[in-house]
Amino acid sequence: MDKHRLIVDSVVVRFGQKTVLSGGYITSETGMVTGLLGRNGAGKSCMFRALMGGLRVDNVMVSIDEKPIDRRGIGRYIKYLPQGRLIPEGMRLRRAFELFGVNYWTFVNRIPKYSRYCNSPLYELSGGEARLAELYLVLMSEAPFYILDEPFTQVDPVSIEEVQALIRERSQDHGIIVTDHNYDAISSIADNLFVIADGYTSPVRCREDLVRHGYLQD
Repeated sequence: MDKHRLIVDSVVVRFGQKTVLSGGYITSETGMVTGLLGRNGAGKSCMFRALMGGLRVDNVMVSIDEKPIDRRGIGRYIKYLPQGRLIPEGMRLRRAFELFGVNYWTFVNRIPKYSRYCNSPLYELSGGEARLAELYLVLMSEAPFYILDEPFTQVDPVSIEEVQALIRERSQDHGIIVTDHNYDAISSIADNLFVIADGYTSPVRCREDLVRHGYLQD
């Protein structure tokens, strides 16, 4: 497997007079899961949207294998599961899979209950069922890196294990960045952790780092 390294650096995001990020940074390597932690409003989703071109920012630098990447073509290198809906509510599930170039029946073989949702629009699925389908779409799309923003949202405990298994499986040949409020779900699969606080990203080496940055209580 060829190793690749993604670096997102010097992310600056402001809304009017409010600075959300003044030193956003994260890195990812193929073969690893990187967890990004932070309290509500810390800027996790803003950093991802800045990276993917969905948010106007003051500054952001992106490189893969030390080569600068033009964000206009970032989708070739990174597939992104946003915090909100990925698939339009009225789109039939099988059609979404066709558009992403992902085999729907391979998904059904993995999770058989989705056989009955083949021609269902997304709004007929529960929030957790829709999220699991969207996650599979992203992780099975071709790219060296994946960013998953709140992949465990509305997902039931049994399906969380399926999500974790799929992330681990895909991380063998890809670099994956995950953020979620479910600390236990992230920490159990992450090879390394970062935390955003006060506009900056810092590596997490021990629990005390999370306490110091206000993410966990002592």
